[in-house]
Amino acid sequence: MMIRRKFSNLVLPLTLSLVLSALLGCASTGRVQLELQQQMVLGDYPMAIQLVEDEKEKSFGGKNRLLYYLERAMLLHVDGQYAESNVAFEEAKRLGREFYTESLSGQGLSLMTNDYSLDYAGENFERTLIHLFAAMNYSQLGDSDAALVETRQVGEYLRKLQIDTTNENVYQEDAFARYIAAMLYEASGEYDSALVSYKKAIGAYGVYGTQFSVPQPASLFGNAERIAGRLGSWAQEDLAGLGSLGMAREIPNGSGELVILHYNGLAPIKDQTKITIPFSEAWILVLALQAATDDEANDQIGQATAFVGSIQGVDVVSVAFPKYVDRPYTIATLEPRIANAAQISGPELVEDIGAIAEKDLEDRKTRIYAKSVARAAIKYAIQKGAQIAAEKAGGDYGALLSAGTQIVGNIARYASEQADKRVWSTLPDKITMTSVILPAGTHDVDLDFLTAQSILVESRSFSQVDVPDGGRRFLIVRTVN
Repeated sequence: MMIRRKFSNLVLPLTLSLVLSALLGCASTGRVQLELQQQMVLGDYPMAIQLVEDEKEKSFGGKNRLLYYLERAMLLHVDGQYAESNVAFEEAKRLGREFYTESLSGQGLSLMTNDYSLDYAGENFERTLIHLFAAMNYSQLGDSDAALVETRQVGEYLRKLQIDTTNENVYQEDAFARYIAAMLYEASGEYDSALVSYKKAIGAYGVYGTQFSVPQPASLFGNAERIAGRLGSWAQEDLAGLGSLGMAREIPNGSGELVILHYNGLAPIKDQTKITIPFSEAWILVLALQAATDDEANDQIGQATAFVGSIQGVDVVSVAFPKYVDRPYTIATLEPRIANAAQISGPELVEDIGAIAEKDLEDRKTRIYAKSVARAAIKYAIQKGAQIAAEKAGGDYGALLSAGTQIVGNIARYASEQADKRVWSTLPDKITMTSVILPAGTHDVDLDFLTAQSILVESRSFSQVDVPDGGRRFLIVRTVN
């Protein structure tokens, strides 16, 4: 009787509702990702923003709330609506912190449902980028104090990430975020903090070169040496220990720097890979992970254990794992055309979000594999128990329950095959930086966007771009084609 009540009153309605909502949410989100991509290719960011708003409840509700704010904030950012973008980023920060804390507090193995049943907390690198793009928004709005708050939050988050993360290869540092932080500190006259951030960026790019094939930008040491020169010999000596090249980039009197940040392409989105393995092998992983599970998971394992003996040696479980899929684009670089430019450096690759995403997932693959296989094995055993209970019940009710549990079993097995494919889909794939030294004042800026074979794809013009005397102005441009 206990088994019958547990499976008829709990598994049937609960599993059906959770599984079906997960599957529908998956399909809906994938459709929206495609539509957003189409609108971005057309350069119709107002329409893309409206699409996200229209899908707020259907595709971005429930467990996908964070994605609504991430997509909205990013689209507003590249559309130049910086204040509105930061309203969304603030909510994204709050939800990211809340869901990240929940994930650390222990989710067990999430054994009764797939990962879609959990609130999407964002990937670690995504939560870093929230602060980075928010800082850029404030910088574009001329609010240097608020921009520095965001840069400090980036540093605090990365420090916490390094403490919480045990795998040294998993994403724990962001070179580009450190580079931008250094520039923002420098712009505010906080040269000590700027030097610290420049040094951290130099160290981080050393890792980037190995992990993500992103070499240290030539401009980085030049900027760091300029700040070290302002601070004195002690700072120069300190920096020299990192391999100073004697390339201080001084800005002449009466001039300023235009920094062109090119957000190019769309970062990879998630798909899945499916495999089947013998139940016996999957159950070995259940036993191996049992000591690390919470009370709820252990209760599920206990239920499943009672039915392991009834499972045939030929029985298999189906498991799915997330993988990233690249989204091709043709633009590879840009060339600025600006009258009176005294010096043009770059473009230099400063961030490869696609490479970071793929490497971070690869580094977590073993843990994801173990939990997914164990979860599938337990679900399969519990399904077997439901079928046994239904058969013992007999009669019309038993037949109904048997049919019901068969449906649940089939859906649950299918759902367990569905990897969590949620992702911040409007992120660029790569970011490059181009530095242009110009006389202080306003300038017309023309940009040509080229393929790797130097074929012109499109051109854009920006009029009356103000470059401050002795200061720095950021120009953010977005391409998807």
